[in-house]
Amino acid sequence: GVEYVQEGPTSTNAADQLRIFESFVNQGFDVIAISPLDEETLKPAISRAIEQGIIVLTSDADAPGSDRQFFVAQALDQDLGYTLLDEAVDRIGESGKIAIVSDSPTIQSMQNWIAAIEERAETTYPEIEIVSVDHTDGTAQRAYQFATDAMTRNPDLKAILGMASTTCPGIAQAVEAAGLNDEVLTAGYCSPNTARDAIKSGAMDFSVLWNPADLGYLTVWVGDYLADGGQITGDFEVEGLEQTIQYLPENDVILLGPPAVFTEENVDDFDF
Repeated sequence: GVEYVQEGPTSTNAADQLRIFESFVNQGFDVIAISPLDEETLKPAISRAIEQGIIVLTSDADAPGSDRQFFVAQALDQDLGYTLLDEAVDRIGESGKIAIVSDSPTIQSMQNWIAAIEERAETTYPEIEIVSVDHTDGTAQRAYQFATDAMTRNPDLKAILGMASTTCPGIAQAVEAAGLNDEVLTAGYCSPNTARDAIKSGAMDFSVLWNPADLGYLTVWVGDYLADGGQITGDFEVEGLEQTIQYLPENDVILLGPPAVFTEENVDDFDF
C-alpha cells in the first residue's frame, strides 16, 4: 500500500540533495526519509516540510540538530567506531600508526564514526596513533591517492581505515599496488559485494557495516506506520525483521541493531 519513490544526487552534493528534498515536498509526499549530506543546508527545508504536515525521517545518516522526527539508525555511531578499531587492533596489535580516509566532511555520520575511533584510541589503545584523516570527493581514485600518500609519509603504517563504500576500494587497491597486503591492514565501512573481491584477494582484511536491505525495510515500515497515525514510544517488533527494534527516546533514534563484521569466512553469506 506504499507508493515508494527514491532519488538522490549523482555525487555527494548537498545543494543537489536539497533540490530533490524540496521537490518531494512540493509533490506532496506524506513521508520523506533522507540520508543527509549536510545538516545545515537541510535544516530550514526540513522545518518547512514539517510545518506542512509532512513526516520527515533521517535514515543511514542523521541531522540531529534539525526538526526531523526520528532517525532510523543502522547502528549506534559509537558502536560502529569502536567495532572498526577493535577489530583492527585484534589484527595489528595495540600499538602502531593508522590512517583514516573518509568521504565528504559534511556527512555527519562519518564524522561521528571518526570521533568514536579517535576516542576509542585515546581511552583504550593509547599506543595507537592516528596519523591522518583525509576527506575525498567521493571517488575511489581520490581514496587511492590519499592511501598512497599516507603509506609514503609513514613507511611503518600498520592500517588504513575507509569510512565509506566509495573509499574502501581505493584504499585496498593502493595497498595491493604497493605490494603491502601482508604489512598494511585495510578495513572500512562497505558492503560485502563492494568488499568481497578485495577481502578474498587479501587486499582488505574485513568490513564493518549493517544490512542495508533491513535498514530500508525498517525505514519504510516506520514511515508507513507514522503516516497511518501510529506512535513510537518504546521498543517494538516488525514483521519481516528477526530482531527487536530499539527506541532511544532521548534523541528519537530507532535502532536496527549492532554492527556486522564481514570477513573471508562469512562474506559469501551476504548479497548486498
